[in-house]
Amino acid sequence: MEILSVENLYKSFDDNEVLHGISFKVREGEVVAVIGPSGSGKSTLLRCLNLLEKVDRGTVKVAGDTMVSTNDLGQVLYPPEGALKKIRLRLGMVFQNFNLFPHFSVMRNITEAPVIVGGKSQEEAEKTALELLEKMGLSDKANAYPYQLSGGQSQRVAIARALAMDPDILFFDEPTSALDPELTGEVLKVIRKLAAEQMTMVVVTHEMAFAQEVADRVIFMDKGQIIEEGDPGEILTNPSHERTKAFIKGLSDR
Repeated sequence: MEILSVENLYKSFDDNEVLHGISFKVREGEVVAVIGPSGSGKSTLLRCLNLLEKVDRGTVKVAGDTMVSTNDLGQVLYPPEGALKKIRLRLGMVFQNFNLFPHFSVMRNITEAPVIVGGKSQEEAEKTALELLEKMGLSDKANAYPYQLSGGQSQRVAIARALAMDPDILFFDEPTSALDPELTGEVLKVIRKLAAEQMTMVVVTHEMAFAQEVADRVIFMDKGQIIEEGDPGEILTNPSHERTKAFIKGLSDR
């Protein structure tokens, strides 16, 4: 089943066109890794798909429901707020820099949205939070505060917080970019586990070995466009486009 469809997406900031005609689809249970140089539009793409930015043109559908469309006059149309909220609840986002509330405990960071936005009881939300913390290897951190956590622990709490809303698809924006190699391993282990459980994920990453191991498909972006996409083994070891070849060679020469 197709869970995400993106067609002809455009986004500019002033005169800077960041996304230029992006189109791709994601199937349920699929892991898609998005790679490319800094400034290629990867993070902006995720922000548009999570309704953190409005698009200039294009169509996005989530599980068959239209999140945004463009009419024949070029007008961008979003559904009414009630319908948009239902779509938003299907989407989970994990940011580079965790974005935990510093004045909330780990438990409250995870339970706040399910209670306030999702309408769950406090008891139900806490039960789910404890299960997720155990899954993340953080059962002893429920009452800790973000300042008491390592970067790897903070990112795992951020993943638990996103999962607490039971999203249909989980987006990661460079989830290990702020971490040292040892802590990176902790987070990648969690994402591997989610992939094994058939969690649908779109992961913007600079971890090429991880992308080759876990992703079902790799998308290479440059200058706001998808240059190439396909099997991770092909894209990362034998790309067909010269720009992709140059990017992969640049990584291997470091």
